[in-house]
Amino acid sequence: PTYNDEGTIAATVGSALAQRFDGEFEVIVVNDGSTDGTRAELAKFGDRIRVIDQANRGVSAARNAGIQAAAGEYIALLDGDDTWMEDKLAKTVPVLDNNPACVAVASNVIGVDGAGREVSYPVTPEFRHSPTLDEMLDKLWAYLPSAVVIRRETLQAIGGFSEEFKPEHYACEDTFIMLLVRERGEITYVPDVLVRYRCREFHARLANRLRSRRFEIDSEDAFREFERRYEANIILARLTREHFGARGRKIAALSIDSVARELVGVGLMAMHQGDRTLAQRSYRASIRYSPLMLKTWLRLGWAMLPATAARTLSPIFPPGLRRSLSGPPVMEERPQ
Repeated sequence: PTYNDEGTIAATVGSALAQRFDGEFEVIVVNDGSTDGTRAELAKFGDRIRVIDQANRGVSAARNAGIQAAAGEYIALLDGDDTWMEDKLAKTVPVLDNNPACVAVASNVIGVDGAGREVSYPVTPEFRHSPTLDEMLDKLWAYLPSAVVIRRETLQAIGGFSEEFKPEHYACEDTFIMLLVRERGEITYVPDVLVRYRCREFHARLANRLRSRRFEIDSEDAFREFERRYEANIILARLTREHFGARGRKIAALSIDSVARELVGVGLMAMHQGDRTLAQRSYRASIRYSPLMLKTWLRLGWAMLPATAARTLSPIFPPGLRRSLSGPPVMEERPQ
C-alpha cells in the first residue's frame, strides 16, 4: 500500500524485487489515491510489478485490494516507506512451508531515519516463542506489518483488515488483525533483522502538525476534528470488546490509555511552544479518556496558570519536574 510516498516508494519496491529467493513471487502495489509523484515513480518499474490504482480509502482498504488480487499462497506485507533486507523472503517463507500449524511469521526490524541511516537498536523485541492468544490479549504486541508474512487463506478466512479504519486514522488496524490471525494458528518469530522501518521522530512529527495550517486549532470544534485522529484507538477498543468479549477488555483499556497519553504529548508540545490554550484542551481531552492519571490533572493546573506566574514559579522546581510540566514530551517512537 502506498499513499504519497514519492520519496520512498522506489526504494521500497526495489527492495522487494531484489529478494534472493528461489521461489516465485509477485509484487503488487496498491496506489491509494496518491496526489504526488508516486504513480510516476511506480511507472518506472514497468511490467516487473502490478499496480492497482484506487481512490484514497486508507491502508486497510489498500492492503485488502492487494490481498484480493494476489495469486500467491502467502502474503508478505510491505508499507510504502519501509524496505526489506535481500533475504527477507528466504528466511520467512520456509518457516510457513515447514510448519502447518504456523499461520504467520514475523521478523525483527531495525529503524532508519529520514536519510536511511540505521539507528542503533531493533524496533521489535524478541518474542522468543509463539505467543498464545491470551498473551496477545494481555498487552499491545508490536507486530509491524512490513515484518509479517501471513497465509493468504488465513487472511481470507478473517476477512482481511477491518476497513472501519479510515485514511485519517493512525495505526491500530495491524494490532486487531494480528489478534484475529493468532486465533487461526501460531505466529512464529524470526529474530533476524529483515526489515528497515522508517521511523518518524515524534517531536518533529508533532511539531510539524501543530505548525501546519491543517492543525491550527483555534476553537473547540477544530480541536474535536484534531482529536478524531486518535479515533483508531477507540475503534480498536470497540472491536476487541465485540470480538473477544471479556477477554478483550484489557486490550481495549490499553488502547484507550494510549489515546490519553498521546493527548498528553500534544499538550506538552503545545506548552513547549507557548500555546497554553491548546495544552488545556489536550489535557482535558486526555482526562476524559483516562480520568485517574493524576499527573495529567497537575499538568492541566499548570497550564491554567498565567504564563508570568509559571515563569516565576518554574525555577523552584527540579529540571525533571519542569520538563514534565512544560514539555516537550519525551516519548518512544512506535511502529505504525
